[in-house]
Amino acid sequence: MSILELATRYHTRVGGSPRYLEQLQVLARRLPWQASELTPDLIDAYLTDALKTLAASTVDNHRRMLRSLLKFAAAERLVDASIVRPLRRVKVAPPNPRAWSHQEIARLVAEAANTTGGTLKCPYRLLLPAWILTGYSTGLRLEDLLALRHDDLRGDKLCLPQHKTGWPHVVRFDSNALEAIRKLPVVGPRIFGSLIGRSQILVAMRRLVKRAGLCGSTKWCRRSGATYCEIAGNDSTQYLGHKTPGMKTRYIDRLLLAEERPDNPIVPSVPLLQAAIQ
Repeated sequence: MSILELATRYHTRVGGSPRYLEQLQVLARRLPWQASELTPDLIDAYLTDALKTLAASTVDNHRRMLRSLLKFAAAERLVDASIVRPLRRVKVAPPNPRAWSHQEIARLVAEAANTTGGTLKCPYRLLLPAWILTGYSTGLRLEDLLALRHDDLRGDKLCLPQHKTGWPHVVRFDSNALEAIRKLPVVGPRIFGSLIGRSQILVAMRRLVKRAGLCGSTKWCRRSGATYCEIAGNDSTQYLGHKTPGMKTRYIDRLLLAEERPDNPIVPSVPLLQAAIQ
């Protein structure tokens, strides 16, 4: 049994998401091993070598998947369970995400409204502002934005299964996003997915961000929304659709948070120091 076959079998057993299966298959195709050859030493050697060419975060993700496959292979008696031990550690730098400020989002929307061209079904001057405002308002990932349906929208809310986890998630649209969506042509069941494809929106957003003189990509809408949730004093975990609050650290722009919240200063208080030395 190859590693690819083992990965597919493991995914079926645990009932993983389609996205997780894709990740397992991408990793398995890198490894010319048989399942019976799996050992901690072999995996450690692969991780050490992979760190020379891949990002540490990617290698750490490979480590987690290979650890699961090794334990599964032991449970299926494809390898001797006595060889299972902890794998080598992969040091990953803490996330330090960046997001757009409200001023930068406003500049991006203004530039989007003046964008020429479009898809066969919708001009970019309508599509791109709606995409940005909806991404910021809902915090949805790209795949979930494309999956939004007109008939799922009830007032300013809808509930959809997240593509990454399959878990149902309730999202709320602000008035800006709803107004922009109402300007879009209705040519199919999906709000955005019936108007544009995944690769098209990625290219269009990349070009828009460059014209606006900014850096970033469509995922920065989600980061900005999460950061401003925290600025407003709210926990962004529910906004992001996460089950645990620890994951939000991957989306919060700490510098933007420090600049916008007076109770989160970026320099020590001078009056407090003066009082202490007096």
